[in-house]
Amino acid sequence: MKAWLLPLLIAGSATAAPLRFDLPRLDADGSLGLRQYRGQAVVLNFWASNCPPCVRELPILNAYAASAPRQRLIGIAIDTRAAAQAFLRSHPASYPQALAWPDLLPIFGNQIKGLPYTVILNSQHQVCTRRLGAVDAAWLAGAVAACAHP
Repeated sequence: MKAWLLPLLIAGSATAAPLRFDLPRLDADGSLGLRQYRGQAVVLNFWASNCPPCVRELPILNAYAASAPRQRLIGIAIDTRAAAQAFLRSHPASYPQALAWPDLLPIFGNQIKGLPYTVILNSQHQVCTRRLGAVDAAWLAGAVAACAHP
C-alpha cells in the first residue's frame, strides 16, 4: 500500500529551533523562503503530480487560501520541475508554489516521505501540528486555529 493512502494525523509539540528553507518557485521567478514570513504562522502543503489525494485536496486548499488571505499557505512540490509545472497548469493553485526534493520531508517530521503532507508552523516557524494524508476543510481550519493560539 502506498504511504500517501494512509490518512494519519501526527500531532506534536513545537521543535526547539525555527525551521527554514529557501526553495525555487514554481509559479514565479526567484525563491520562496520562510524568512519572507517572519513572525507569521505558515501552512506548508507538500504534494506531487502523481499523487491522487494531492489532486483531491487542492480545491480545499484553494478555498482556504481564498477565505483566509492573511494566513500564509505555501505549496511545495516534491517532483520534477516539468511535472509540477504541468500539474499546476491543469490544476491551478491560488497560493505560492515551490519545488523541493524528498530530503526536505524528514526535516518537517515526515520520515516515510509520504504525500500529501501538511505542516502548520507557528509564528516562530516551529512545527505546531502535521498531517500525513489529504486534509479536509474542518481539519485545516481547526488545526490553524489551534496553532494560532499557543
